[in-house]
Amino acid sequence: MKPNLHIIDGGVGKHLQFTALFDALLKKYNESKLCLQSSYSELFKFDSRIATSQITNTFLAHDFTHTIYNNYKNIFFNDPYRSNFVKGRGHIIKYWADMYDIDTEIITPNFQINNKREKFLQDDILKLGKFILIQFTGGQGIKKQNYDEDNGGRNYKQGQQVINLLKEALPNINIIIFGHDNESMPLLNTTQSIFTDKLDFMILAKHCLSFICIDSSLQHMCSNRTFNKKGIVLWGATKPEMFGYENNVNLLSEYPYSCIIDPQYIVDKFLKLKIND
Repeated sequence: MKPNLHIIDGGVGKHLQFTALFDALLKKYNESKLCLQSSYSELFKFDSRIATSQITNTFLAHDFTHTIYNNYKNIFFNDPYRSNFVKGRGHIIKYWADMYDIDTEIITPNFQINNKREKFLQDDILKLGKFILIQFTGGQGIKKQNYDEDNGGRNYKQGQQVINLLKEALPNINIIIFGHDNESMPLLNTTQSIFTDKLDFMILAKHCLSFICIDSSLQHMCSNRTFNKKGIVLWGATKPEMFGYENNVNLLSEYPYSCIIDPQYIVDKFLKLKIND
């Protein structure tokens, strides 16, 4: 019997959110493995529930693609961004589940990391000691020019003040920044590390104490249901009811389409977190 194929569009965070549906999809279609096509196929290549994870072929009009897609029983391209989800009245995972006609009680991501890579990085992770992960910019790492510093109102622009306050309050905690070189100027009082790749940060999310981030990919990495992490998420133009998780402390800006939140308020909320170390 031919397997089904699931196509995923969007950014890294959206891809990671899709993993919340993996187990329910396997059960619904009575399959032992899933076949995926997506923009970030590397995110799923080390997941034991995935048979194949390929880059999406966008040239659907070419004859050779028809041969490829005939290898599958059904082609599913259910995308919440092309549904009533965009009205902002519910969580993306709930809408995604409805599009597949499946039930999902837990909406947090459920991805698996590269265990072989984790073992290889073990010594470097231990050298970091206790650390937290930070992301103040995101969503445009592939852009080399014309970077939108506002990022649609999501980017947080007072990150240096937050870091300075954190180092003053927690001088023995290392701060690791997640982001691309083109997204922001280097931040002081942070720990330089060998980790730059998103796949490595999926591993670091398992080992960090906590995190502070905007609504971007780091939120979904650290909110993996098996990691049991709790952090601070800063919201500007987007809504936690649509993309966030109740386990985190979600701080909303008072200003529309702008992520303006007092740095001291953020740090005070962070220091009150109950962190498992």
